[in-house]
Amino acid sequence: MPEFILNAGVEIPFILILLALLGFRRKVNPRAKLLIRAPQEKVFALVDLHHGKVQTWSRTTVTSELLDDARQVFRMTYVTTLSTGAQQKSQAHFRVAERRPPAYLELHRDGLEGKSLNNELLKIVTETEAHPEGTWLTQKYEWGPRPLVAQILARADLWSGAYRLKGLAESGKPDETTHMWISATVAIVTGLISLVAFALMTSWLISGLLVVALAVHEFGHLLAYRLIGQPWGRMIFLPFLGALAMPRLPYETQAQAVFSALMGPGFSLLLAFALSLPFVLGVTLPAWLVTAGVVVIGLNLFNLLPVEPLDGGVALRSILARLMGTHARFGLLTIGLALLAGGFYFEQVILLIFGGISVLANLRPRLIDHGLKPLSFPGVLISAFAFVTTVAAYSVMLAFFLGAFR
Repeated sequence: MPEFILNAGVEIPFILILLALLGFRRKVNPRAKLLIRAPQEKVFALVDLHHGKVQTWSRTTVTSELLDDARQVFRMTYVTTLSTGAQQKSQAHFRVAERRPPAYLELHRDGLEGKSLNNELLKIVTETEAHPEGTWLTQKYEWGPRPLVAQILARADLWSGAYRLKGLAESGKPDETTHMWISATVAIVTGLISLVAFALMTSWLISGLLVVALAVHEFGHLLAYRLIGQPWGRMIFLPFLGALAMPRLPYETQAQAVFSALMGPGFSLLLAFALSLPFVLGVTLPAWLVTAGVVVIGLNLFNLLPVEPLDGGVALRSILARLMGTHARFGLLTIGLALLAGGFYFEQVILLIFGGISVLANLRPRLIDHGLKPLSFPGVLISAFAFVTTVAAYSVMLAFFLGAFR
């Protein structure tokens, strides 16, 4: 085995373990319990299903339609009004497996025969218990196999939903504030954990700069979700790895996927330009500010590597899927092999890791951007131009900052 691999830092095993955990899927059974200051019958009525029931949660309207009276199968239609004025719709079928008003309701997912259960909500159990001050509400979800990050978010989503229900029962309006605080708490807590993790790898200064740079980068993705009309997404930090920003709704087009991917490094250009401005003005920067510039630029250049799950790879995946169709994986496989070769040549373990991920992900046939409206040919050119110019801008700025160390 090459010596540079044997001498790799202690953070490399942690990165490999975390990457394995991120890809490891398991069923999730989150549970939430809270006191609602409202009568038990009222709380149960809010969760029970009946034909024609309509509820509004933030920008999403949920309509229940009875399809099979004998089996008590309902079609749930979710319509979210985007900020662009367009509407995004999805549907799911649920069967009432057991109903004991006003104490117990069990819903099972229906119509998934022959389909993958990955990331699917399979069961909802709601229990209510009378209390002198109102009603104890207990909700349990059962999700099909989900990766680690989605397992964490499943719990956050369950608690958010329970507090929305609490607000609706107590005041007639869903509690959206607590939902926002839960999302913010997930980002803050995982950010603090990442701060400590990065400090073990480097120093507290660089660790702090990394967390700030990641926060700005991921905010670019969150802003992209808003610009395409979606609600604000969610952000979670990954110790030893980085961070993720996830949309609330699926993409509808490849253009949205590429735009959202490139907005992370694209928005971070503002911070990089701000740090580079003193060079243009001929001002001598203190050492910590030079370090900040290298961290911000280096982080975003790394994210632009054309390999999944990095932003450059996500954008390239959609472009190749548009140009090569089902053969896109061969292009991604070739890039992964090139990255592996570069890792050995430059003796960089991190390149070996991500190159290996790309190769493994594309050894077998896979569906890429399935169901998304494809990029137009001008869209392909614009996406490629945006990628190249962003890489070029960061490369020029990195040369300035590295020159300051000489």
